[in-house]
Amino acid sequence: MAMAIEEAEAIRLDRCDPDFIREVEEAGGLNVSACYQCGTCSGGCPTVWAMDYTPRQIIRMVHLGMKDEVLSSMSIWVCSSCYTCQTRCPRGVHITDVMSALKSIAIREGRTPANPKGPVFYKNFVDIIEQYGRMWELELSLKFTHKSEPEVPNKLAMLLRDAPLGLAMFTKGKLALAPHKILNIDQIKAIYENVRRMEAEK
Repeated sequence: MAMAIEEAEAIRLDRCDPDFIREVEEAGGLNVSACYQCGTCSGGCPTVWAMDYTPRQIIRMVHLGMKDEVLSSMSIWVCSSCYTCQTRCPRGVHITDVMSALKSIAIREGRTPANPKGPVFYKNFVDIIEQYGRMWELELSLKFTHKSEPEVPNKLAMLLRDAPLGLAMFTKGKLALAPHKILNIDQIKAIYENVRRMEAEK
């Protein structure tokens, strides 16, 4: 169950970062300042049940500059990037893009949530997009299984555990055995290189 901000300890403004909202906007979280807290995003979010803060609360915490709380929360990693919230937002807040921006900031600063699998999944997802220009679920599953639980020696047992799900996805045409690169993949790689160069210049 999501934890309401009012149930937590009092917000200490001297611990807040007034520049955080600008940092989020620069990382791609467009229109974050336009939110007027209607709650539409939280009401339609399919993964809100697994979040420690609802999307509405995350946006408000960004407004308040609660950087440490936001970047250490599970909510930004639980977000499935389905864009339901973003398409329904009456204020045009790019909520899904805000979540992605928060993930990028958290990774850049080395923040680790209580469940470190979130960053592992996100990094592998981004790497595969750079390689093919689109997702290849089979490679994502294999990489995630290998890297998400390094302390588990028997990776084969982990793969066999997930085999029924993989088989179900394959029979429904959702799991390709080979990757499919988009046309002009060099343009995608150029975008990634430009982002890395911009990050290095900061």
